[in-house]
Amino acid sequence: MSVLVRYCNLLAAWVVLLHLLSRGSVTGDGLSASMAAMGSAAFFLSGRVLAAVERWWTQRRRDRRAEAVLLQLLSGVDDVAPQFAVYLRPFSVTGRLTVTNRRWRGLPLMPAYFAHEAEMEFERVLAAALSPDLPLIALGRPGEAIGAGRIAVTDAAWKTMFQQLIKHARWIVMIPSDQGETRWEVQQLVAQQRLGKTVFVMPPALKRGRIDVPDYWRQVRAGLAPDGVCLPAYTPAGQAFRLGPGGRFYRSRYLHRLGVAALRRTLAGLTAERPR
Repeated sequence: MSVLVRYCNLLAAWVVLLHLLSRGSVTGDGLSASMAAMGSAAFFLSGRVLAAVERWWTQRRRDRRAEAVLLQLLSGVDDVAPQFAVYLRPFSVTGRLTVTNRRWRGLPLMPAYFAHEAEMEFERVLAAALSPDLPLIALGRPGEAIGAGRIAVTDAAWKTMFQQLIKHARWIVMIPSDQGETRWEVQQLVAQQRLGKTVFVMPPALKRGRIDVPDYWRQVRAGLAPDGVCLPAYTPAGQAFRLGPGGRFYRSRYLHRLGVAALRRTLAGLTAERPR
């Protein structure tokens, strides 16, 4: 599918280029402006539609894989638990943490320029940064966002599902909050001594967005201190970090370049060993 998207975008760009090159033709056999515009628009829109279908299909597979992981955990049929990472976040940040796509998109006449968005939601970058053998799973409504595979759960059952996920997850990735359910989740990680396998994310400052990240972080840092969680002070670059015993700061990596490859290296460095 991604190959078709690239070809559609490439053809759209080359139709425009062909029109520009043929404008000076003495034979007058070149493409007219209207034909070039219609052809380019058709290829461009086809590429956009195919890209949207590809994202939808990828997310659908992730949602199904998340359901399969949960069923395996609940059934207890296999002796070996499935490998996965669980994503915890306040629902208020879903779809609102948009970061610049650091992947080089090329020139306007190259297919990659149109095949990759200029901006991406952080959760989507995170899901792509993890190994294919370590799917990212979250509780929520399937289809609500592109990123972690969603597991639909009722209000009455979500705490039970949460306990199962954090118990068996290889890693936990969390954007902390001092409000509502997310604060309760933080308290559970502390009480059950799950901080050792948790990677906390301090989002970078957004150039534009609906969240004042520095103010949000100051509030969260102060709010979680009574729960024994010592979050570092905010830095505009953002951080991924770990906490050690007693909720004390252990190690961190700055998020200077928040692309898929860079985040993959950051997570690999942070998860190389468990704090003592």
